[in-house]
Amino acid sequence: METLAQLEALCERLYNSQDSVERAHAESTLKCFSSNTDYISQCQYVLDNASSPYALMLASSSLLKQVTEQNLPLQLRIDIGNYLINYLASRGPELEPFVLGSLIQLLCRITKLGWLDDERFWEVVKEATNFLSQVT
Repeated sequence: METLAQLEALCERLYNSQDSVERAHAESTLKCFSSNTDYISQCQYVLDNASSPYALMLASSSLLKQVTEQNLPLQLRIDIGNYLINYLASRGPELEPFVLGSLIQLLCRITKLGWLDDERFWEVVKEATNFLSQVT
């Protein structure tokens, strides 16, 4: 993948193409994001810089798969959780509902899988309470 614009175009084809061959090509090209832990930082880059909701969805769903299927180090899981809390607080209101739902699912999965590993995962409850008290 050479540029963010190319990634966004591939994501558009992945989620919207009526052509099964084109969709399969996009899926095989983008598979590395969900299967290789080296791409976790690229997923964060996509979340920070992409304007396409389909690229954001790719990053979120890829991280969800990584968190669920890979045995990620504790500190990395904590860092991803903290990043998501800050990301949702700052960008949440402007996101498409399907992207927002996917990111919330990712945060919940990280919290669930880490709940008994470290008390820092418990902080999400306090953070959510603070966030909700500011919204109302």
